[in-house]
Amino acid sequence: LCGPAPSHKKPPINMEAKGQVKTASLNYGWVVACAGFFMHLCLGTMYCWGAFTPYITSYLRKYNPHLTYNDTIIVFMLIPAAQTVGMPIGGTLMTKIGPRYTALIGCWIMAFGVFVSAFATTVFQTTLTYGIIYGLGMGMAYMCPIACGFKWLPTYKGLLSGIVVTGFGLGGAIFNIIGAAICNPGNKAANPYFGDDVADNVPRLYMTLGCIYAACTSIGALLLRDPTAEDLRELRIAAPQKDEEKPLVPQERPGVEVAPVDFLKDVRSYMLWVMMTLSTSSGVLVVSTYKTFGAIHGFSDQFLTIIGSLCLVFNGFGRLLYGYLNDKIGFQKTMMVCFFSQACIALVFVGSTAASFLYTIVVCSMILNYGANFPLYPTVTAEIFGKRHVAANYGIVFSGFAAAGILLKLALSAPSISFGTVVFGTAVASGLAGVGTFFLDGTASSSKAAPSLPKGGVAKKLKAAA
Repeated sequence: LCGPAPSHKKPPINMEAKGQVKTASLNYGWVVACAGFFMHLCLGTMYCWGAFTPYITSYLRKYNPHLTYNDTIIVFMLIPAAQTVGMPIGGTLMTKIGPRYTALIGCWIMAFGVFVSAFATTVFQTTLTYGIIYGLGMGMAYMCPIACGFKWLPTYKGLLSGIVVTGFGLGGAIFNIIGAAICNPGNKAANPYFGDDVADNVPRLYMTLGCIYAACTSIGALLLRDPTAEDLRELRIAAPQKDEEKPLVPQERPGVEVAPVDFLKDVRSYMLWVMMTLSTSSGVLVVSTYKTFGAIHGFSDQFLTIIGSLCLVFNGFGRLLYGYLNDKIGFQKTMMVCFFSQACIALVFVGSTAASFLYTIVVCSMILNYGANFPLYPTVTAEIFGKRHVAANYGIVFSGFAAAGILLKLALSAPSISFGTVVFGTAVASGLAGVGTFFLDGTASSSKAAPSLPKGGVAKKLKAAA
């Protein structure tokens, strides 16, 4: 009776049991997205080739006067091939040492390749340094922020990959201007090649860009980190969701994690590869030839440099736009819109040189749709085959992009095939890629994976199981 009065305070509420936290913190996945964007600003400078090729080819002609643009385009065409080799290497390294150190290694290899290109005096040497070494390093680093971000933001795969690879598109726009300022500050015209006063600036261009790439990509790479078990637990607590409110997109199969060996047993992996080859062909062609093709039709170097930077802004915007659409309407509808519209625009590319504004619109539109391939395919690969092996699996799909470059090189080098015929062929290829989306779905795989669940919301599936 004389003891302390009973407390009338309510017991503390276990916020974790309620699936809540008092203060919601920023999901670190958005930091990863921004870091990846910053990295990809430099990784995406492969698209500067269209603007740099008049300077680089003119420089190499000092040592071999018989060189033409058709000879040096092999440098650009082999960058995706080297990138294809680098991507599975990077994917394997990520499982061993994590995305941060894998990205650092890849970015430093890329920057080294650009820097030592200053000492290259032949097409072979330039292909080795600016093509293969550059592409290999870029491939190793390419998927690090995307695969890392998928773990932090699994329900925003399209938007996250769109943000990251938007940097890949915008980087070319920025460095096109830097390259022109270094090599051709006087805006001299090529006829069709530059003189020594412009060509002699190429080694300085390589060295400057190599240093910038190493510094900028290192900053982005150091911000990458995979979520720990504690991070994942906090994310589940901080962002609770009712199953009825967030149904899976129709193509996604929960619980599926397909390793590369089993990935190659699924017919859809080959469908994705062929579609990648077809859908990127028109964009690869325009990115690599818009400047030389425009110069032949009388456009100035300054005007074409501006177009190059503008179209790469559209490239970045297209990646973000189509990544967002993928999360909203699913990958099949998004791919159909992209590929069929690209086919229609490609049909008018050759005739667009009749007016400068028309040429600008057509080039920018084609590059916008071209950029969409790069958030769509890794997202589709993750949705159908799982996130764990997405870097290696997407590396296999990405080799279709390299195949497109090689096939275009062969077509452009064939004397019996006109440039207009090649452009028409890429328009047909884009249309065929659009047709391929009708046969691509997320139904059960023949590979060793978790079985797909019945259609409908997650809550309905759980009720049916009960």
